[in-house]
Amino acid sequence: MLGRNDKRGHRPEVRCSIAPIAMLISAVGIAAAQNPAVAPLQNALGTRVTPLEKLLGGLSTSRTARGGIGGGVGSDASMRFAVEASSLEDNADRPDRIPRRITLDQVKQQVMDPASNPLLRLGQLSVEAAKLHRLGVESDYFPKISAAVTNLHFSDFLGQVLTLQRPLAGTTAQVPAAVLNKDQTVVAVTLVQPITPIFQVYQLVKIARADERIAEAKAGVPIARNISDTQIEETYFKLLIAQRRMISADWKLRIAETPQLYAAASRLVRAPVRETELLEVKKTIVTAGAEVKELTASLNRVMGWPAGTQLELIQPDPLVENISSADIGSKLTPANLEVIEAEQTAIKARAASTLSKLTYMPTVAATSGFIYQNAMPLLPTNFGYGGVIVSYNIYDFGKRERAVKEASAQREMAELAVKLTKAKVAANVKAAYSELERTRQLSETTQKMGLSVTQLMTISSTSESIDMVAARANLEVEMLEADLAHRQAYARLKALVDPSR
Repeated sequence: MLGRNDKRGHRPEVRCSIAPIAMLISAVGIAAAQNPAVAPLQNALGTRVTPLEKLLGGLSTSRTARGGIGGGVGSDASMRFAVEASSLEDNADRPDRIPRRITLDQVKQQVMDPASNPLLRLGQLSVEAAKLHRLGVESDYFPKISAAVTNLHFSDFLGQVLTLQRPLAGTTAQVPAAVLNKDQTVVAVTLVQPITPIFQVYQLVKIARADERIAEAKAGVPIARNISDTQIEETYFKLLIAQRRMISADWKLRIAETPQLYAAASRLVRAPVRETELLEVKKTIVTAGAEVKELTASLNRVMGWPAGTQLELIQPDPLVENISSADIGSKLTPANLEVIEAEQTAIKARAASTLSKLTYMPTVAATSGFIYQNAMPLLPTNFGYGGVIVSYNIYDFGKRERAVKEASAQREMAELAVKLTKAKVAANVKAAYSELERTRQLSETTQKMGLSVTQLMTISSTSESIDMVAARANLEVEMLEADLAHRQAYARLKALVDPSR
């Protein structure tokens, strides 16, 4: 069973570059040398994992003038700025202008409602349909009771006219003798209990039960939840990353458009920025803004909120998991979806092979019934009956023989597929664990470097820290990407090893 500590999170495809962090450390060192007034550290150096909001502090986002920065810190403020920057379009698309604070766990809980998640409802319906099909097949064990009513009126007399000789009178007499009555009513109730077909029904039930287990594995609530959680987690982190990129690009644009640093201590004059760099920054702002708008609408659809609702996302703690190679090696992946499907397909193939051989058996059924009739005057009006019906296909020009051979070949194919599937899943588990180790190390390295940089940063973001604000946003992007990559690798491994959790 996969171990997990909820104090950490997962991570995406990461392009964790060391260069931006190294540049940030250099910039922080210069700023620290010029400004000795550094606020107390928020975390101890020995802390292994620190939540991103506490780790990175915050970005000052209040605008005093074009090119100036107001005071104030807080990671929530940076998110509010990102949301505000994404809301520069028509306000008609945003009925809720006050950002709604949500966490990743709140979004996942909302998705678990079948009424708001068609994927879960579809899975429930598929399982229900497979179960009902199996129960329907099992009903063939029991007798079938049927009834029929016939009421007929004929236009002609159904019989013969008999001519009788009168010996004493010496004359003849004609007497009508009806074979069937002109007006007829027949009511028949029949009961048929299969005898030899029960063996065929048993094999059909095994096939139906295998289909039901496949449906549960494919669309069961636990697996559907894991799939949905992974998708929501990815969307949530991508929106956080897009917001941070907007912040970084906005501050870069301010730096580019500011001819002189507002730094009383350094008195440095900024070199002119090339037009191509300025256009590139503006392009980044537009692209990130569009991405923020799209991802926000996607999360709103999941939550059942209006598409224009502004969201203020709370950063989740980095993922912490303690899976070892020994834990992976001890698992035979019995709950893996591909293994389940291959095993149940083999069961179906074996049942189909047995079913094909049962066609050589005669069909025997017991029957009984009750009939009320007035169609034939010579028969009683009410009577019952009982007996046995036997039928057998004597010769079908080799059809049964070929069907038996075909089913046998399909059974061998299914059994071989089980072995191949287990071998493939085992190889995939090893590859997924290697990817998990890589992303885990990358995430831990990124978090530690971010902690070291934060300890050098000064909390008081005055006007001389304009470069540091943009660099801080870039660092947040690196850390979020590393965390998302770790989360995605963990989800892939969990889907292979233990998809029910």
